[in-house]
Amino acid sequence: MIEDPLQCCRYYNGEKENPFEDKDQNNAMLWFYERCWMEQRNLALDNDNYRFLFDMVKEYMYYGLMMFADHDKAPVTLKSLLFNRYCHWNYADVDEFKYWYNNTYKAEAIR
Repeated sequence: MIEDPLQCCRYYNGEKENPFEDKDQNNAMLWFYERCWMEQRNLALDNDNYRFLFDMVKEYMYYGLMMFADHDKAPVTLKSLLFNRYCHWNYADVDEFKYWYNNTYKAEAIR
């Protein structure tokens, strides 16, 4: 179990308002997705309702990504949400997601 899941986030720091809203559209979107991940994770822990995260991880597994970037500190539930959203909005495939994750999400992280 992750001791402090907020440490896994690169953009979201627990604040209520998106600090990137009027500054950087890409960072605002990543902040939003990390916040969604934290909310869904907390809901799952509080209510034993893992459906949302389970479905994301199931899709992530289907595309053979369980071992992708398994050395970084991002939990598979966060990476699976990012994968789902990145591919949805960018009409991207697995290789494009991997490239984006390694060269943008991880490389340009604020923390």
